[in-house]
Amino acid sequence: MLIVESFLMLSAAFIGELYRESVTSSIYISVAITFSFGVILRFISFRKKGREITKREGFLTVTLVWIFLTVFGLLPYYLSGAIPHLPDAFFETMCGFTTTGSSVILNLEGFPKSLLFWRSLTQWVGGIGIVVFVMAFLPLFGGSAIQLFDAEVTGIMQNQQITPRISNIAKLIAMTYLGFTVIGFFLLWLGPMNAFDAICHTLTSISTGGFSTKQTSIAFFNSAYIEYVITLLMFLGGTNFILLYLFVKKKSSQIFHDEEFRWYVYIIAVFTVFMTVALLFSGKMEGIEYTFRTVLFQVVSIITTSGFAVYDYLLWGQLYWFLFLALMFFCACEGSTSGGVKISRLVVLVKNTFVEFKRQVHPAAILPVKMNKSVVPTQVVSKILAFMFLYLLLVFASFLVLSITGMTFEEAIGASITAISNVGPGLGENGPAGNFANLTDFAKIYMALLMLIGRLEIFTVLSLLIPSFWK
Repeated sequence: MLIVESFLMLSAAFIGELYRESVTSSIYISVAITFSFGVILRFISFRKKGREITKREGFLTVTLVWIFLTVFGLLPYYLSGAIPHLPDAFFETMCGFTTTGSSVILNLEGFPKSLLFWRSLTQWVGGIGIVVFVMAFLPLFGGSAIQLFDAEVTGIMQNQQITPRISNIAKLIAMTYLGFTVIGFFLLWLGPMNAFDAICHTLTSISTGGFSTKQTSIAFFNSAYIEYVITLLMFLGGTNFILLYLFVKKKSSQIFHDEEFRWYVYIIAVFTVFMTVALLFSGKMEGIEYTFRTVLFQVVSIITTSGFAVYDYLLWGQLYWFLFLALMFFCACEGSTSGGVKISRLVVLVKNTFVEFKRQVHPAAILPVKMNKSVVPTQVVSKILAFMFLYLLLVFASFLVLSITGMTFEEAIGASITAISNVGPGLGENGPAGNFANLTDFAKIYMALLMLIGRLEIFTVLSLLIPSFWK
């Protein structure tokens, strides 16, 4: 994985050469360091005949991959002096690989273009999942993919595998992802964006990452066309990529029959219509098309955990803060690039609640929870309940920890939810019009680790801290 990262990093050096930037030499040094460590580790393991990877090694490997790639991925920022403070560089890089749209950079327009590209590329790679991205190449190294795949892509439904080989699934997902990236680039390039801005924003839109090349994000371009295109890319990034593959390649209508996708569309529609009508009637926004476009963009941006902004929605009032926090919780679809709880879990929780009411009246009846006309196993429902408990517990604990660092109530709760859901903007000074540069070093490192826990859906990372897991 370090070897793969070094080649990805090399592409940023080419951008530096193109624009003749002085930081290019630092990127080459970073490439050399990363590649060398990768080769050394590969050489050490080359003659060792390993056994089959178990779930324990899978969870440990995936967690360490994300940490190591973040540590080496910060080198271009740190060695070039573009982000001279190590905690800031670590925070920015973790935001990239976990596709969290938070940032500590105060002047993006003055930032080197090669590093802006590297910043966007980390989100593109992190969006598809670093480990899933390399599944297609794992057989070349003689590795076993199944346990790593399970640790990286954690979800509740396992019946969407369209081929028995994990590496083939990864290839299908990666090719679909790449295809939408290419299409998105040309669509944005046709608008008032130059090629550099188009490729960077495509990488961070389809990955639902939210990094921009402009300090004011998408609002800088002031273009309805760009906003609609990026809204579409974010929406696709928040959709199950296997369903997208079946729809595009196999002409399958399965995507329209998928309950999670229908809920995804319904939630976006309901929140958009409600906010648009409320803002127009309250007089806080003017113009039907402009209000609808702005609200639609922000709703899709938040529910897909992208974090782009075209308006400081905190100015709308506390009701809208609450609605956006709710969208941060449940987010988009399983099998997508988004973070958060995922709508599939929301669907199961809602259905299980109604089933519990029926069980109160008919205690002897067998009333299973169903999704897509299939029975959701009891152990899966139990795992979802445990996941939700841990999720809320982490949000509450993180709120207390961040409050101790000097953050206000709204800033602490916003930062906790946006970090664990990998969204980006928080509340208060850390909202869509601000950033996280004012945080203490401890708060930045803590939030970065919280992003990792959220990106790997809690169990993968926290399982490593349970002694019984290793017995």
